[in-house]
Amino acid sequence: MGLNADLKKVEAEVAKRVVLQATRDIRRNSNQVCRLHHHAVRTDDMEATRHFYEDIIGMPMTVAMTAMTETNGKEVPFLHCFFEMADGGFLAFFQFLPDALGPADKLPQSGIDHHIAVSVKDFDHVKVLKAKFDGLGLPCCGINHGICYSLYVRDPNNMLLEFVCDPPAELEIYEGAAQSAHQELARWAKGDYTPSKPGPTPEFSLPTSSPQDITSVIYGAGRAASMRPV
Repeated sequence: MGLNADLKKVEAEVAKRVVLQATRDIRRNSNQVCRLHHHAVRTDDMEATRHFYEDIIGMPMTVAMTAMTETNGKEVPFLHCFFEMADGGFLAFFQFLPDALGPADKLPQSGIDHHIAVSVKDFDHVKVLKAKFDGLGLPCCGINHGICYSLYVRDPNNMLLEFVCDPPAELEIYEGAAQSAHQELARWAKGDYTPSKPGPTPEFSLPTSSPQDITSVIYGAGRAASMRPV
């Protein structure tokens, strides 16, 4: 009797996952926007940027091209470099001559106003990255968001970069969120600001960082990754 009950429970869970996966596949297959092609910002130091993304993070530079554009009525050269992710998307950067556009310091300093988040394959890689950042003396912080774990660090351009690892129950968590997304938006628009009902909170082998570390890194006080290769 107990065995049969356990089997029925497993069968029900498998059937639920099959439905969730099919729902996701139908939604994603009908979306003509395929993936992030690239996210681009300006830098004053392409070599420091290359060293950070290629040598430390492990994202190969697969495009580096010089071109010309018109700025303030004259032709000026710029360098455009692309660093590749596993799905074929890129993080890209522009570098201009110092007198062309002024310093590349226009990015919002608070991560609440701007940051870029990338996914990693498994949680072991989050731990590898954290060890690298700690070894280099780069301030970083981690947060268990419930739906995922995120590790934050500043790149050489002071851009906040977030490395995200989803939990094993990612399918259930995100498809559950998809079912209520429009209702949550409508609730906010009507002035209901009570927190959403919490879902499952997976455990990760790294803790959430202290409030002081989170504030320092995410809100802009943390030191950028300003190192160059030696």
